[in-house]
Amino acid sequence: MADNISNQDLFQRVKELKLPIGKYALFGSAPLGIRGLKDCHDIDIIVTEDLWDEYKRKKWEIRMMPHSSQYLWNDEIELWKDWKPGRWDIQKLIEEAEIIDGLPFVKLEYVVDWKRQNGREKDVKDIETIEKFLRIRE
Repeated sequence: MADNISNQDLFQRVKELKLPIGKYALFGSAPLGIRGLKDCHDIDIIVTEDLWDEYKRKKWEIRMMPHSSQYLWNDEIELWKDWKPGRWDIQKLIEEAEIIDGLPFVKLEYVVDWKRQNGREKDVKDIETIEKFLRIRE
């Protein structure tokens, strides 16, 4: 695990992958990180099944979550073909993603929904941060 890697360094690593727009979106803490609301320690990327298969063939490390979801990992970047908890339409999340600084990010409203389903302490704090950010923007 890299120490003190900046959000911008992480986003640059994603850009260097040259993933095709329309086949992925950054989720997890990344939509907060791009707005300067949180330090990211890794980048979670939801991807289409074909992109998942392509990177699986590239020998990215396959890791397993306790809830049995698999993801591909390489140097603080994680590729997901599903997203838990909850039932998410990955294609819809990707199609509706907001392009910020050349990268597609899952909309904050979906991030809030997901964090509510998770309900961890850090999720509650993130929800408060997002809601405050959205109120300021109104």
